[in-house]
Amino acid sequence: MRRLLFVLVVVAGCTKADPVPSPSPAPAPAPGVAFAEPPPTTPTPPAPTPPPPAAPLDVSVQLTAVTLADDCGGATQAGAARAKSARSEPSGVAAQRYQRRCEQTSMQLALRASAVAKIEIKSVELLDEHGKSLGMLAARSPTQWSQGASRYTAWDETLAADTPLKVSYMLQQPNWAKIGNRWNRTYTLKTVVSIGGVDKSVTKNVTLEAPTILSPNVRT
Repeated sequence: MRRLLFVLVVVAGCTKADPVPSPSPAPAPAPGVAFAEPPPTTPTPPAPTPPPPAAPLDVSVQLTAVTLADDCGGATQAGAARAKSARSEPSGVAAQRYQRRCEQTSMQLALRASAVAKIEIKSVELLDEHGKSLGMLAARSPTQWSQGASRYTAWDETLAADTPLKVSYMLQQPNWAKIGNRWNRTYTLKTVVSIGGVDKSVTKNVTLEAPTILSPNVRT
């Protein structure tokens, strides 16, 4: 019995497990050294889609009428002259006499644009029947035709989108003294119109026929 107990004690001593070593602590950071966490990454937004290119401006210019005559000094002075004549002559006669005495050089245009656009008269040139330049004519006093008023009214040289418009400009009179005899000749008026930056060149032929000289006793 004692021997059995001794054998059991010896066996128990031989099978006793070795103690498990404890893990070594992590080394402490060196004094004064900080470990910063990396900043969070921000995803790059996709590039914006460029807007579609604007459609090119579609414009139309027609030189519908031209009057080659004199320069009556503008609407204000012309109106004052008519009023002065009307005070001394019967109604209707004064206007006829004034019209024969001074007719304003002018041009009429038909314009249209596919978008709102500003108008600029870049040049107006008078050419003779052989294409020789007779000088440049300055344009002024833009007006537009008012259907409601049945007359030309003041205009700021702006076109509405897709809205045809009839306009008129007074022109400086040609240098008739340099040209010589103006009658029974054909001239060409050439104008360059800019609509929203788009230039258009248009021309129109004009024939000046000599006026009929009436007898002093013929009523007009």
